[in-house]
Amino acid sequence: MIYPCAVSRILTAGNKDIASSLIGYSSKTSIGAMDRRKFIQLSTAGTVIGAATSATAQDKAAKPGDPTTLAVGHPAVMAPRSDGVEIVWRVSGLAKGYVEYGTTKDLGSVARNDGWGLRPAGKEVIKVRLDGLEPGTTYHYRVVTEDFDRKTPKKETGPLRSFRTLSATAASTSFCVWNDTHKHNDTIKKLASITPPSDFLLWNGDTCNDWYKEGEVAETLISPGGTKSGIDFTANNPLLILRGNHDGRGTHAYQVEDYTASPSGKPWYAFRSGPVAFICMDTGEDKPDDSPYLFGRVACEPMRREEAEWLAKVIEQPEIKNAPYRVVCCHIPLRWIDEATKHSYDHYSKRSRDLWHESLVKWGTQIVISGHTHRDAQIEANTEFPYAQLVGGGPKMTQARLITGKADAKQLVLTVTDMDKKKTQELNFKPLT
Repeated sequence: MIYPCAVSRILTAGNKDIASSLIGYSSKTSIGAMDRRKFIQLSTAGTVIGAATSATAQDKAAKPGDPTTLAVGHPAVMAPRSDGVEIVWRVSGLAKGYVEYGTTKDLGSVARNDGWGLRPAGKEVIKVRLDGLEPGTTYHYRVVTEDFDRKTPKKETGPLRSFRTLSATAASTSFCVWNDTHKHNDTIKKLASITPPSDFLLWNGDTCNDWYKEGEVAETLISPGGTKSGIDFTANNPLLILRGNHDGRGTHAYQVEDYTASPSGKPWYAFRSGPVAFICMDTGEDKPDDSPYLFGRVACEPMRREEAEWLAKVIEQPEIKNAPYRVVCCHIPLRWIDEATKHSYDHYSKRSRDLWHESLVKWGTQIVISGHTHRDAQIEANTEFPYAQLVGGGPKMTQARLITGKADAKQLVLTVTDMDKKKTQELNFKPLT
């Protein structure tokens, strides 16, 4: 299945196409009068186009194509659920692999996902889904990577690692949110260093500056940080990903679907963690589908309609409907502080809100957590919009924000901090039931 908002599977693009995409990017930052076009061209010069030339010889040795090692960097734990996760890891060339796992360090079980009669394999990434696990349980695992074309394959066995499944019946939960990192490795490293161990980490969109380079998607989403092995950022925080508008742009955007995982297999999903129900929506592009800046590659408008139909149903599922706390996450805000002001791109996703608002109100949504604007903001609920809006920061160190959440039977507390751990926002919610 291809995500409706994903770009066509075009594997190469000429310089004219890339230049047109960069020139066509017209969105404003929240700092001064500099627009986001200049942000892409100036603040990340060498990341969007020139990152490959700045890599050290050591870094190159660890990237796909190096025959001296099969696995690259650390495996990532993605799409946490109450009954499983998905293990995703990078490889240096065509390889196959599997996961050994168990509730003790002795392991004892093997997941191969031999679908369609074939073992999991890939040239850049291998994914193995673990199903049938127990809720709220710690599991130990390791990945095993093998040569693809040898009768007696070379085998690499990774170190023992662990993860914990989610639990819908837990008395409490904790979580963290990143957004709009745009491949700023200094910001990503800092975020990782101050992110506490939690039930999960949600990366709430715009992980990139459009996907135009081979290997960029795997490196950014599985082992980010710009170092040899990347940051082991899912070791204590299983990862959930929501796409932002930039994550659907560029000639390699289709790899986001291929190289990551979601609980539902779609770019939108819902789940329960302790007393909190989360509904995660894909707001798609910040421009209409027929915008010339999008090259006819996106189909977000039908995607949003499909999400609206799904949303009307998922809010009736018992564990979602009856949750004490009800949180929506999406990249582009559904509300903004100056909605009457016209911009060349959407500061808030009115297209999404028009389709989803009725269901969000019916469900009793308490808070919508978003990014996109590159500035943090808090908008209180009112009569027209009975759900609050919380917005995270931007990619630069001075803009970046970490959102953390903790919930128990008494309250849900959302805290926003800057990179110096200074609190910039805090919201408290009482349980609905």
